[in-house]
Amino acid sequence: MSRVLSFLILLIAISGCSYTPIYSDKESNFKIDEINFEGEKFINEIIKNSLETQAKGDKKYSIYFKTIKNRQIVSSDIQGDPKIFKIKIILEYKLYHNDKKISEDKIVKQTSYNSIDDKYELSQYENNILKNLSKIISDEILFSIKLLENDN
Repeated sequence: MSRVLSFLILLIAISGCSYTPIYSDKESNFKIDEINFEGEKFINEIIKNSLETQAKGDKKYSIYFKTIKNRQIVSSDIQGDPKIFKIKIILEYKLYHNDKKISEDKIVKQTSYNSIDDKYELSQYENNILKNLSKIISDEILFSIKLLENDN
């Protein structure tokens, strides 16, 4: 009986406080109308396109970001040929509203992967990794803006 009672109390508490999960709410009430960047062109274009297409709303923000890509050889075989690589993307951004800086942050994403003998295939694989990491970074930026919106 106490389990049923505690479940009902929990259900009433959750529904009474207008709980809404942040990730499930796909609609945003903001728009990034000005995007300035420097650094890695390929990565920047992916992030820019993602920010432009996902954020639509009335409140307007401007963003400036800088990206750095770092590719390292983690492990080599006996002949000195690379076997494992690591790619790291570092993004520093500043968010503005009405020409006033309201947020500043740094995002670092990295992954390791095995080498592929075919250099063209390795290049395509690295591009896919960069696209995925860039998409994750843009999602984190949008999420942080959404948190700022919920705080206000």
